[in-house]
Amino acid sequence: MNRKWLAVVCAVVVLSGTLAVRWRVTASGMDGMPPAGRVAWVAEGKLWVKDLPGGKVKQLAAGENISRPAWSPTGRWLLFRHGEDLWLVGLRDERPRLVTRKVGQFSWSPSADVFAFTTAGDELLAGSPGSEKPRVLVKREPGVDLGRIALSPDGKWVAFEKQKIEPGTSPSAGIWKVEIAAGTVKRVYNAGLSQDEVERRFGRVPRLAGWSPDGQMVMLWLGPLSASIEADGLPLYLAPAGGCEEPQPLAGNEPDSWENAVLVRPDSLAAGASRDRLAFIFGGGRETWTNKRLAVYNFRTGKLIPLTGRDQAVVSAAWSPDEKLLVYSAGPEIKSVEREVYDRWARRALAGRRLWTVDVDGGRARRLTNDPAYRDERPLFTADGQQILFARLDTENHASLWLVQPDGSGLRQVVEKIGPLTGEFTFGYYGAVAWEDMFAYWPGVADAAFIKAAKSTPEAKKLLAKYPWAEVVVDRSGSPAVDFRVDRLEGDDKPGPYLRLRVLIDPDTVAPAGRFLDLNGTVVRRDILRRLDEETCFGSRLPYLNPAYGVYLEFPRHWRPRPGYEAAGVPLSYGGDDGFFLVNAMNGEGWTPEEVARHEASHKLKPYGERPRLEKTTVNGREGYFVFPSPELGAEAGACCVARYPRSAAIMGEKYHYFILCADAKHIRDLAASLRFIDGEGRG
Repeated sequence: MNRKWLAVVCAVVVLSGTLAVRWRVTASGMDGMPPAGRVAWVAEGKLWVKDLPGGKVKQLAAGENISRPAWSPTGRWLLFRHGEDLWLVGLRDERPRLVTRKVGQFSWSPSADVFAFTTAGDELLAGSPGSEKPRVLVKREPGVDLGRIALSPDGKWVAFEKQKIEPGTSPSAGIWKVEIAAGTVKRVYNAGLSQDEVERRFGRVPRLAGWSPDGQMVMLWLGPLSASIEADGLPLYLAPAGGCEEPQPLAGNEPDSWENAVLVRPDSLAAGASRDRLAFIFGGGRETWTNKRLAVYNFRTGKLIPLTGRDQAVVSAAWSPDEKLLVYSAGPEIKSVEREVYDRWARRALAGRRLWTVDVDGGRARRLTNDPAYRDERPLFTADGQQILFARLDTENHASLWLVQPDGSGLRQVVEKIGPLTGEFTFGYYGAVAWEDMFAYWPGVADAAFIKAAKSTPEAKKLLAKYPWAEVVVDRSGSPAVDFRVDRLEGDDKPGPYLRLRVLIDPDTVAPAGRFLDLNGTVVRRDILRRLDEETCFGSRLPYLNPAYGVYLEFPRHWRPRPGYEAAGVPLSYGGDDGFFLVNAMNGEGWTPEEVARHEASHKLKPYGERPRLEKTTVNGREGYFVFPSPELGAEAGACCVARYPRSAAIMGEKYHYFILCADAKHIRDLAASLRFIDGEGRG
């Protein structure tokens, strides 16, 4: 029987009542790659799912107190709460099952269909759809409480809060991590507290915020052991994932100031796709309608850039996949008001929430929605960046889900009803609504995942090794595919030769499913590797001619002139992310090539490190020497090649007897092998 047409109904009896779980796979639903992702939501005591934008609605579960659905990275599995219990359901041919009773925290890995969770008994476990019984990672310890958890970007570690605060013991509070594969537990940061500090609610207790996008740091809030102080926001700190004695403030010379506080809630933070940027909402005070601004922090440069002004109060934000835009929900800034009009003014502020986008490189904010009949919150980008899913509330507290394009066009409703919701829920905790309790969005597979899968093929590796400047394009118009394109020569507007390798991707497994080569309109499906070896449409290197220095050489085509290095309008240096070269010369009259090389190696600035190595060679038929950097500097460090000119060269009125080619150690041999000496007219 074709499994696409199989329908199964499964009922499971639990102690607290009956949980009916259904799933169905059809040819048109829950199969393949949905154009705008997939959404799960709670309505009328049931859990529903739908492919966006126009897929069929499917009921997955029914029962009281269903909440907090959460998608696996592949969009094929859902975790959700039923009362206090954790359940798992698949969208294809797996039966739903109870994972654990009385779950604490739970979270999926960002990189694989693996999840971690804590129990009411304060154990930390890991599970997967393919394993019947979860594995204990951290056992229960008497008097120890486990709090928030967060899986690392690569899915290898689970960070978790660990507190031991009870009378008669040495109190402590810290962030730890455990390796999922081996179960190894390591300390990230631990704050020892005195009993007096605990009783007076002093000291600095860490709260886990998550991981930095590159997985090298753990982010945490740091502040007193006080629920009231925590509610008004705490400063963000960074701790190396390998462990530290004292974390460092994420930004600001006064990290503990009111202005730099960040609310202790998940929507306060949003990590960028490129793994070096974090968006967060800062400003002290538990009220989300005042003193809340959006900023971006760059982990690589350490710079903090505010993006919104004091006229808006931002409540949540999300990155576009290309990391050029942030979409955010914000309402008008409302200052402190008298207690008797507090509720009226607060609700007016919430009702004014609209969607905005802002260019993170300095552009002005642009409003996307402006319908006074609705309040707009929790925006989320699709994986292709073409649409934004968000929640809308009308004046009667009816919630629905909508899609809109990043330019504000294409507005359409995709889920008619969530809830019903109470007024208490929609007001939230001082305006912060727990939307994660009611719906979860799987945006689809990101371009980066498709490209990673395509680059793993031997054909793509061969093409990129030969043409590292090839353009990489993800095509989602049909079945997903990744194209590696090599077009006509740069600067040539005339039609020319082209080369395209297309790698088809299986949307279910995100693995290569097929490939072909397009050579100037001729499609090649067999012996692609051989054809790539034989193909000679495009050279991988460009010629470099410098008559003033009297040299010719060849360098990688994707390198570009380096700013600040030129003479008489001719670049003296080219480079790229993977290397560089620079032409230079030295008088050296009466010196041997070895003496010139030793002179370079012993330069007082030590550009080649403490222990440079000399190697004799032949350059264009003449004796020469390489100077290689100390081993500890690595292949990306600078090296040079020294060779005597066939006859002295006059450069800018000065006489030189030696040519010196500087480059990174990885490329110096290939560059020197192409080196030729020429006369002032460009003749060899």
